[in-house]
Formats: sequence, C-alpha cells, structure tokens
Amino acid sequence: MKLIAIDLDGTLLTAESKPSAEGIAAIREMLQQQNHKIAICTGRASYDVRHLIGEGLKLPIISFNGAAVYGEDEQLLNETPIKNEIAREAIAFLGDQDVYFEIFSPDAIYSPSKGEDKLRAEMDVLKSANPEIDYGQLWKSALIQFVQFGIVPIDRPMEVIDRGASVYKLLVFTYNEEKLDQIRRHFDSLPSVHTTSSADHTLEIISTETDKGHALQFLADYYGIAMEDTVVIGDSYNDISMFRIAGTRIAMGNAVDEIKQLSTAVTRDNNEHGVAYALNRLIPE
Repeated sequence: MKLIAIDLDGTLLTAESKPSAEGIAAIREMLQQQNHKIAICTGRASYDVRHLIGEGLKLPIISFNGAAVYGEDEQLLNETPIKNEIAREAIAFLGDQDVYFEIFSPDAIYSPSKGEDKLRAEMDVLKSANPEIDYGQLWKSALIQFVQFGIVPIDRPMEVIDRGASVYKLLVFTYNEEKLDQIRRHFDSLPSVHTTSSADHTLEIISTETDKGHALQFLADYYGIAMEDTVVIGDSYNDISMFRIAGTRIAMGNAVDEIKQLSTAVTRDNNEHGVAYALNRLIPE
C-alpha cells in the first residue's frame, strides 16, 4: 500500500484551472485497484477542492497548504491554524499595505471589498510603464482568485477574527513585486508564521507548524504507511516540504527547478496530462 499525494495548481489542473480529465480517470482507475491511497495536497481550500474534483471522488484532502487535513469522509483529522492574535495583527498589517488579500477559514475564503479594483489599478500602472505587456494575460492570472469556490466579499476583514473563526492561511496577490517582497520580509521576520508561494504574484502566510510535508507525514502515520512508501507529484515552491521527505518524488514537466532537483522522476507537464502519465507509468511497484 502506498500513499500518493497530488498537488492541484500546475499539476492536476491544466492552465485553465480545470482538472485534467485523463488525470481524474487515472485516479479513479487506481482507486478501483485498491492498492493505494490517493490524496489531494494543495494550498486551496478543502471546499474548493471538492468542487473542482467532483463530489463523487472521495479522497483525503490536505488543504490550505497543510493547515487542515481531511479524511475521505470529509472529517477533519488535523488542523494547525495561525494563532488568533497573530492572525489579527497580520490582517491589520495587510490592510495597511493596500493590497488584495484573502483570509482562508474553515467555512469560506474572505476577500476584503474592492480588492478587484486594487488589482485593476495595479495593472493600469504596470501597463503604463510597460506598454508591451498583455493586459488580458495579466487579468487572467488574477481571475483564478475570483473564481475559487467559497470566496465571499467582506467589508470588515477583522470580523473574521472577532467571531472566533480559525484562520488557516492568508494569501496576498499583487503585481507590485517590490511591495510583495516587503510583505514577504515582514512575515518571514516573525517567529510564529512563515511564507510560501504556489504561483506568480502571490504570497501565502501560514503557521510555522504548517506545511505540506508535515501534513503528508501526519496522513501517512494516520494510515500506517511508511514514508518510503509515499509518492508526491507537484510543481511549485509550496511542494518542496513534501518533496524533501517522500519516498518517490515526481516533478511535473512544468515544475520549478527546485522541485526537479529534488525529484526522483519527471513526468509530462500539466497541459499534457502529466499526472495521468505519472500514475500509469512512473509509480514503483
């Protein structure tokens, strides 16, 4: 029995942010053989994952970059949210930075009102300084945020903290790379949180107790599967922690160099159904 953890964005999802039909079919076929456990391991919210892969496919989900782990029956098995007082300070800080950000909680992804206006203003500035930039392509990269399942606009972000909701993750999206770097340095200087990223223009803030690697270790222990019998498939920086500990490490063809350097095999890219190719041809017996 092996545990196979599959990332979503840039991995099982194509460039259109939709699951590869071949990848989903390969997962179903492998599950029917009952030789392996297959989990989704992503920075996305659990409810967004279920919406993407379909309710008929019952899989364990490592969500919010590892801050919440769910079983096949959607039962919460483990969580490592950002501490309440730290989340409050972080939300106040991000509000002062005048950037688009999201608050990931168990029930919804809260996005402060007028966030879309902020991104469009940033794009206008970027286009003015760089006329050759494709405005439509810029907006396409931002649109991924707005089509997430479970996203809810909110006028007063601190309301999430005031009503006692857990904050699993904060995500910043900005085209201002200098500001993004400043925000990264601020949070990396704090002892209780750290940062990662799964796409351009984004920064994700999570508890120091949280990453995909720790969540993968938890899930392997939960199922009684040794780490040498774990397989990971991924493409980006937030996958590094699980690539450092898994027995078999399969990088997507479109993966960043750091992931490829840690890999034991490289599959096709996400637009060429690399997950299906990996499941059918690269998983060791």
